Amino acid sequence: MRIKDNIWLGMLIGAAVFALCYLLLSLAPWGEAYTRAPFLLAFIPGIILFRMAMVKWNLEKIGRGILAVTFVGMLLVFFLV
Repeated sequence: MRIKDNIWLGMLIGAAVFALCYLLLSLAPWGEAYTRAPFLLAFIPGIILFRMAMVKWNLEKIGRGILAVTFVGMLLVFFLV
């Protein structure tokens, strides 16, 4: 079965991966000094997934969607948290 190369699907995948990783990381007891740590660590799987989509699976539009969600999310964390 072939996956349709779509930017919206990439954005959905990127947001889902971030949400799942953030949920798992938020269960760990972080100190007051590490308020950004769960947010920033949750973006790492998105970056790895971006590379796999672009290079290994040759899904360019899905990779762009994942990268867009990761980039905008990181900007929001730096400016709002």
